[in-house]
Amino acid sequence: MEPTPSFAPLLIVVLLAFVVPILLSRLRRISLPIVVGELIAGIFVGRSGTGWVTPGEPVLTILSEFGFVFLMFLSGMEIDFRSLQNNGASGARKDSPRFGALSLALLSFGLTLLLATASGFGLTYLNLAHNPWFMALILSTTSLGVVVPVLKERGIIAQPLGQAILISAVIADFATMLLITVAVAMFSHGLTAKILLVGLLFVAFFFAFYFGALMNKVSALRRSIEELSHATAQIKVRASFFLMIIFVALSEALGTEVILGAFLAGAIIALLCTPHDAELVHQLEAVGFGFFIPIFFIMVGVGLDLPLLFRSESALWMVPLLVLSAIVIKLVPALIFTLSFTFKEALAAGTLLSARLSLIIAAAAIGARIGIIGESTRAAIILVAIATVMLAPSIFVRLVAGRSTSRNRPIVVAGAEELGLQVAENLQAHHERVVVADFDEKRIARAGQRGFEAVKVSVDWRDKEADKIFELARTLVCTYDDASLALRVCRIAKELFKLEHVVAQVADPADLPRFEALGVSTTNATRDRSRLMSLLTRNPAMYALLSRTDDDKEISEVVVLNEAYVGKKLRQLDLPGDILALALRREGVLLVPHGDTRLNRHDRLTLLGSISDVTLAQRIMGGNQNT
Repeated sequence: MEPTPSFAPLLIVVLLAFVVPILLSRLRRISLPIVVGELIAGIFVGRSGTGWVTPGEPVLTILSEFGFVFLMFLSGMEIDFRSLQNNGASGARKDSPRFGALSLALLSFGLTLLLATASGFGLTYLNLAHNPWFMALILSTTSLGVVVPVLKERGIIAQPLGQAILISAVIADFATMLLITVAVAMFSHGLTAKILLVGLLFVAFFFAFYFGALMNKVSALRRSIEELSHATAQIKVRASFFLMIIFVALSEALGTEVILGAFLAGAIIALLCTPHDAELVHQLEAVGFGFFIPIFFIMVGVGLDLPLLFRSESALWMVPLLVLSAIVIKLVPALIFTLSFTFKEALAAGTLLSARLSLIIAAAAIGARIGIIGESTRAAIILVAIATVMLAPSIFVRLVAGRSTSRNRPIVVAGAEELGLQVAENLQAHHERVVVADFDEKRIARAGQRGFEAVKVSVDWRDKEADKIFELARTLVCTYDDASLALRVCRIAKELFKLEHVVAQVADPADLPRFEALGVSTTNATRDRSRLMSLLTRNPAMYALLSRTDDDKEISEVVVLNEAYVGKKLRQLDLPGDILALALRREGVLLVPHGDTRLNRHDRLTLLGSISDVTLAQRIMGGNQNT
């Protein structure tokens, strides 16, 4: 009779997964990523520490493997392939059109591979590595999971520098994932026709994407899926897991690494998701980062044999050499960015791209499993990941200081027709900075006469002036009656310049789905007239607060970025004046706040109060203390 597996080690690991984020939230000065905390916690209870948890626990082994697969799946979901269609429109300064974001990213990654290969052979020559090619791929990795949050937090993800860094990370993540899969196939089976089986994964990828896109167009099926996406069925979550397991099983059947299959499955979800599926993304991230992925990282720490590393003089020398190589391999190629950016910006890009985390740890685990890197080397690689992910984001933030989102960035009104000018007047009455843009000279002249900051752009909204406006914009409001023109402007704003908030007036209700598929907030006279009349009938005071500008009252939304407010209860906030919190939007979910509601970073809090008090609260909570 086989012994029953014990759940006690699982209890320890789950307890650590629960406690680590709480402890790190109290150590804000250290600013240690949660993943690094989980690795350290695993080291403490694993073979290098107390030994309370051993690497061979059957339950933890299965859950850790699934966490590994799920991490790669979520990494695939982070890829925005549409950003690769940019052709450099927003990726470079407008005085250097030949070197757009995609060109810079490809050149940078090509140089990264060359330097990484040289480093791999150098480490092999010094007897610090066994296989130069696999070590080169390990050193070529970056961490999209680190890059994206940092760019978002600094408010530059939609700016040219942010786009160039983002696309570089996308290419590095995807290309190294593919190359590692091919390399493992070669090391496991030799240079045989089996390597070509990797291509079948991409055939399955395109087939699944085409089939999913086709199913999305069937309105009856789409309605059925929406009806089954409630608390008990959660059909979208089930379908996502089903797709992931299909690709993982297919990878196993083809003899390739499961990381590529899981990654491609995540990429399919990213391609098929619409803005209406934001809740699905949050649910999948909650399942992954709430349970499976922490187990994987803790178990990586459990399996580390640090005494072996410290007993080996060559392995100890490897750690600083690997850290130095990991930084140089990204910093030197990033100097290509000086073709379109300043030296300081290029240095910042290389610094952030040098951060490694999930993929380098996954590659080390694969290399150890197939026997081409030793345990001491694997431990050294994980220490490199810990060092780079701790240092790179903080150095990047210092290099791009002052680039964070500011309330001084304007709201751009696209269209200087009468409706656009009325919108601009209302926004200015609420003390907003407004820029009016149009291609008609007469309308621009009229806007200027009425005291607006007005800019003339080309008819297709693709010239230097238009690009400059999109780069500066905090929000875009499109008031054109022409649906095709409005859709083109909104698409440029959302897809090329990544503006989070775009508002459009849509005259024909039949055109609404096209705008909403882009994630544009829409208004339609036919649809909204009854809603406004109902609001005025049921809540006259609320309607007055929303519409009047002569009573010094304001309802506005603030994004919580100031660390002093993160984790605090609403009742503990020292807000100016007599401000009232009306609503809280967290990861796409609208909540009604109360005194005990704790704020998270990136929460969107709707405030009511005097214009001056609300403006001051926005500056303070948004992280700008210089008021």
